[in-house]
Amino acid sequence: MKNSILLLTVLICCSISLHAQTTTVEDDFEGNGTITTWFGDECAINTSYANPFKEGINTSNTVLEYQDTGGQYANVRFQVQDNYDLSEEHTFTLMIYLPSSGITGNQTNQVSLKLQDGNLGAPWATQCEIIKPLSLDQWQAVAFDFENDEYINLDPNSPPPTERTDFNRVVIQVNGENNTDHVLAYIDNFYYDGTLPADPVYDNLVWSDEFDEDGAVDPDNWFHQTQLPLEGSWYNGEIQHYTDRIQNSHVENGILSILQ
Repeated sequence: MKNSILLLTVLICCSISLHAQTTTVEDDFEGNGTITTWFGDECAINTSYANPFKEGINTSNTVLEYQDTGGQYANVRFQVQDNYDLSEEHTFTLMIYLPSSGITGNQTNQVSLKLQDGNLGAPWATQCEIIKPLSLDQWQAVAFDFENDEYINLDPNSPPPTERTDFNRVVIQVNGENNTDHVLAYIDNFYYDGTLPADPVYDNLVWSDEFDEDGAVDPDNWFHQTQLPLEGSWYNGEIQHYTDRIQNSHVENGILSILQ
């Protein structure tokens, strides 16, 4: 079937209004978080695990289950689109439970938070790490303050973390690496005290046509292009032709119809 085309041109030039937004970096594992890229590296994870220890400072329903079954470098991590600026906001917090029944070996009970550049082929090469001790069989709130806590730059030539803006990956590791011991832990309420840029929000409608009046299209908004091709009503051998019949368009029941 060959189709007829009637061109309608919008008469109004529209400007686009947008404003910058920021977003938090957090996850309560109850479906309210902003982190969607959790990943287990040599570590099984479940981001909606029923909290097996609803006691003490954490009685929430679900947590992240961290299960290292012997991976040499087991950890969990996530990555964000924009880099952190640690010059003013530089603290990451989480809750963690390390049951004594879930660990093997004689590793020091600890949790480390590492900041990395996930765009590098070897993201760990320029990482910065803070290590905190853990007690067993209780929920603990742990803070990693990259301005005031003791930190470890894997590359000793790296500047202090508060002077860097190349971090976009967070790595959490329990009981160290370079071992094949087993670790079972539960993590909850991860939170960064700063914000990151979010996608721009287009929030100012500058023009619309709701087609709420039956009949011809509104001539204040639309213009019928009735100029036909010089050599008939065809362009480029398309299986369609152009018409100058303005009756081919009309509004009815809130819908603009353009007929053949």
